[in-house]
Amino acid sequence: MTRTDPALIAFLEEQRADYTRSLPRRLEQVGLLWQQILRGEDLAQALPTLERHAHSLAGSAATFGWAELGLAAQALEFALGPHVGTEQALAPEAQAEVGRAVEQLQQRFHGAA
Repeated sequence: MTRTDPALIAFLEEQRADYTRSLPRRLEQVGLLWQQILRGEDLAQALPTLERHAHSLAGSAATFGWAELGLAAQALEFALGPHVGTEQALAPEAQAEVGRAVEQLQQRFHGAA
């Protein structure tokens, strides 16, 4: 039988708490970038930055106990992928798809928080 180190457990719990505390700010950044994209402002930077935020959340969320949030972030990342590097406003269908993904991401956080 393996003994669990209480110091390790405490460290991991603190890491999870730190991650959870960072989520409101990270999701606020997602929302601000999405609004910037909707306004058509600096798409060359906003689209890849939003994709990076989604990618980061998709990769880290499940590790810290936010699996559903991670799946929603992955969906956002995939929705953005074809549009990164185009520097063009999103077509209405793409805008609707990405908008739904942003909304789902926000809902996964607020529903679980």
